[in-house]
This record gives sequence, C-alpha cells and structure tokens, in this order.
Amino acid sequence: MKPSLQSIIFAWILKVFNIKKIVENKAYKQHSRTKKGFVPQHIKRSYLFNLQTLYKKGIATFESKEKVTRNHIIFFHGGAYIFEATPNHWKLAEKIVKKSFCRMTLVDYPLAPEHNYKETFKMVSGAYELLIEQYPLDNLILMGDSAGGGLALAFAQKLIQEKHKKLPAKIVLLSPWLDMTMSNPDIKKLESSDFILTVNMLRNAGMKYSNGDNQDQYLLSPINGEMKDIPKTLVFYGTEELFNADCTRFKSMIGSNNHSIIFKEYQKMQHDWAIFPIPESNQLVDEICDFIEE
Repeated sequence: MKPSLQSIIFAWILKVFNIKKIVENKAYKQHSRTKKGFVPQHIKRSYLFNLQTLYKKGIATFESKEKVTRNHIIFFHGGAYIFEATPNHWKLAEKIVKKSFCRMTLVDYPLAPEHNYKETFKMVSGAYELLIEQYPLDNLILMGDSAGGGLALAFAQKLIQEKHKKLPAKIVLLSPWLDMTMSNPDIKKLESSDFILTVNMLRNAGMKYSNGDNQDQYLLSPINGEMKDIPKTLVFYGTEELFNADCTRFKSMIGSNNHSIIFKEYQKMQHDWAIFPIPESNQLVDEICDFIEE
C-alpha cells in the first residue's frame, strides 16, 4: 500500500526542520516537567473521567458518556523513558475510545533521570492493582508506543512470571523499543531514514533509565524475555524507523507457527506514526479497534 500524500508531506517536514536533532538536543538538556497537569481539560469535560494518584503520579481513566464496553486499555506513552506524554498521545487514545467505546487509562509513570526503571515498575504494578480493584470485570489490554511499547511488553512478561491472578487479555505495541542495548547492527542502516530518532539519543536515555544496570534484562529489553505465555499481541512498526530492525528480529524469533503475535509493517512510515495527524494513523486505529473487539 502506497503512503498517503499527508504522510509524505509530514515526513518531509520532519526531515527539513531536522526534528531528530531537536529531539536529541532536548534529550540531553535538563528536563523541566510541565506544571499544567497530566490530563487535558477537554478530556475532563467531554468524558466520564477518574484521576487517581500513586507515588505522586497520575492514573487517568476516561470513557464515553454514551456507553462503555468491558475492554479497558492501559496505555503507556512513548518518549524514550525521559519525555512526558504529548497532546498527540491523548488524541490517539481519544480516537480509539470514540471508535470502540472502550475504557482508556493513561499512566503517568515515573521518568528518568529523576527516576529509574525499578521505580517505574513499582508504580506501574501499583496502578495495575488499583485498576483491577476498581474495574474487576474489565478485559485489561496493555498498549504502548515506542518506549511505552517496551514497557507494556516487559510488564506483561513480569505479570506472567509472577503468576499474577489477572493477566492482560491482549497487548498492542506501536513502534516498540524492544532492545535497550541498541546492539542490532541493522539499526545503524536505518538511522538515515528515521527522521525522529538517533542511536546516541536512545543510548543516552537508556543509560539514565537503567541507572547503570544490565540493559539485556527483560525489564529493559523485553525482546530477551519469555514469550511462551504472552497473550494475543498486535505489533505495528514502520519501514523507515530505527526500531524496524528489532521488530523484524522479534518477528523472526517468534516464527510463523506462533499465531498469537501478529506483526503489521507499514510501508514508508516514520517512527511512531500512530500519533501523527495522517490517514495511516486512522487506519491503525481501525485495526486496533478490530483487534480488541475480536
């Protein structure tokens, strides 16, 4: 399928304005956190909304005022474990809610450099327990983009390893960061076609988040984790992004006999196109909604 004109223009804008350099520079600077609050005001006004706090971090749940299904997505936003959720993450979440009438929770998990992965998993685990207690009948679906995709998969592996009483029903991964070591030699070949990410930026962010611990461990690189009991999973990735290399490797590792993990490679798509204002994002939303409603 050919890329849309909008996606071609958007990629051109990313390249011409050297967005990857802007992102890289921002990643190296001292991070100032927003004081506006985690949740956009229009979400509070337009939906049935509930905000809980755990370890001073927000757990925001919203649903349509018209109706709601038992499907409940827990969304971990991307941002290399150092950047906060953006308005585009909320827009993606809102599109899914509008189309599927699912319940949606965004988790404002702890970020580096103020926090490390151990604190992140502690908060995420606590948030999961709160949601189970509050919505005991819901089908919980873990979803994440970029770093949030790595977190979603690693958290699912952790729950399975711990033999948790309520495991996620499904997982959705959007341009996931699967291997924090960035050691796949095919990654370097993709750096020129990815107009958002650089290897150096990701390695720097990974050092902050891992706090010097072994990055090969599954909590940081879920591609190295146990896949045997992973629930039905949908993985989206683009041909132009750095993470294409490890998503391709992940697909090869899983093999064609495992039908529980479905891979969707979008042609000519940049990293995290799911949150871009382009037709391919809407197509992805349609596929997500079909997947969670199966």
